Amino acid sequence: MEKRALLAFLLSVVILLIWDFYFTPQNQQVKPPAQDSQSVREDKSTPSQKQAVPLPSVNIEPKELPRLRLDKAATAFKKWTVDSPLYVAEILQPGARLFSFKLKKHRESADKNSPPMELVTAYPFGYLPCAVELINSEYLNLSVVPYSGPSVTRAVIGDGSERLSWSFEKTIPDVVYVRKKFDWQSNSYVVDLGVELKNLSTRPLEDRLGLSFYFLPYLKHEPSFNRSRLVYFAERERHTVSLKNLRKEAFVLKTPVSWLGYENNYFIQAIVPMSEEVYSFVARMLNPQENLLQVVYLSSAFRLKPGEDRLWKFRLYLGPKEVKELKKAGHSLVASISYGWVSFLAKPLLKGLVWLYRYTHNYGIAIIILTMVIKLLFWPLTHKSYQSMQKMKKIQPMIAQLREKYKDDRERLNQELLALYRTYKVNPMGGCLPIILQIPFFFALYRMLYSSVELRHQPFCLWINDLTAPDRLYVGVHIPYLGGIPVLTILMGISMFVQQKMTPSMGDPRQDKLMLLMPVVFTIFFVNFPSGLVLYWFVNNLLSIVQQYWINRTVK
Repeated sequence: MEKRALLAFLLSVVILLIWDFYFTPQNQQVKPPAQDSQSVREDKSTPSQKQAVPLPSVNIEPKELPRLRLDKAATAFKKWTVDSPLYVAEILQPGARLFSFKLKKHRESADKNSPPMELVTAYPFGYLPCAVELINSEYLNLSVVPYSGPSVTRAVIGDGSERLSWSFEKTIPDVVYVRKKFDWQSNSYVVDLGVELKNLSTRPLEDRLGLSFYFLPYLKHEPSFNRSRLVYFAERERHTVSLKNLRKEAFVLKTPVSWLGYENNYFIQAIVPMSEEVYSFVARMLNPQENLLQVVYLSSAFRLKPGEDRLWKFRLYLGPKEVKELKKAGHSLVASISYGWVSFLAKPLLKGLVWLYRYTHNYGIAIIILTMVIKLLFWPLTHKSYQSMQKMKKIQPMIAQLREKYKDDRERLNQELLALYRTYKVNPMGGCLPIILQIPFFFALYRMLYSSVELRHQPFCLWINDLTAPDRLYVGVHIPYLGGIPVLTILMGISMFVQQKMTPSMGDPRQDKLMLLMPVVFTIFFVNFPSGLVLYWFVNNLLSIVQQYWINRTVK
């Protein structure tokens, strides 16, 4: 019974790992809702002619816009730079759009010479975020015309609560005045943006405001456990929009929405509408092959009298998914950190890991200590489980005799087995409870270790320089599929094999052979898992071996 329980546990872990790693979406996904004629421009085509949700004309720049055009604009026009302790941001004069946002504390790869992490990802296609447009007045080209800005083109804001406000203006005589105000904070990844419009004509201005953002995946080659995705928070729930569905049709999201963002496991660019009005978000794929995504904030229709103005406010968060920073930004942005159904365990485990790091200054050591703490918590239960397995092993010959003697009388067999268990004080299900209780902890650590930016590019020792990347020792020779040798993963498989050899046999040769195959299966599936998770499982196996050795010596 104990052997079957352990086998069921291991098989369930393998199945859940495969499913979660390769097939499970990161969070709840939603399909594009039915079209809303009030939230997008009127479309007079018949329903049979429509192949997607009708879109406002907010494609600010043509799809075929060459990169050279933007490169030329970057040198021909003025740029403004904000240098803070956390990031370096640049505003480009055409459209007063965000040209670059580089994170100082995070790099593109674990290589020390790697450039800072760049969050303006759609630059190669010529698209820049924070592009303003009037939907019914596209001819004004407000997204690309040059704006006037501060006389100082570079500002440094130091540590503390230092702030900086920069305004960029564009006046189209007798038509409209536009002002974009950026508020920067030295100790936060938050950027507050205000967009002000003023009607300079002698006639009422009836239009809708569009504010566009563009996204490409954060990584060129994304692992299956760290895909870039579109998310939003509404009605106290975090939702993920299927990029697969976005390739087929646009997505229209109506109010109320706390925030909408583009994220992977480690970074997020979030848009928080601050104005209390009816609005919508429109998301669509501009280039399905490259997953180039456009997200437009679309205001409700407004009417400005001659000389009247209006202000829209937004809060932007561009940075890592760190609990402290997200809480500081407010607006439930901390909900962007999600570990699925094991969040209730993963979040406190992450807090414990961060606390240990303060003293160890090495997340690998912190993982080892945390594994030992978890093992100690389950030690009494696991101890009883191993004791039960040892006792079950001793009475196996008697159980076999009873099964042979009463093979034609099922009721009598059960009575005799219960009597035998009572005589030797054995609980055949005694080992199941600790195994069941450990499953949520395993998956909590699994989700936490590959989804927490705190561990990104954090080294352990020797060849392991990134606990969120697969374990590889490069020896100068390229190994097909692997690249390098997964040394820690192989050690984990060996430790698991030793543990299985030490586990008492239940007398069924078929079960014993199947159990010995489990280390091979686990080693194969762990090959591409984060090395931090492999480290946890390896240390857990070593502690289990010690515990099993102790039980084997003491239980008679």
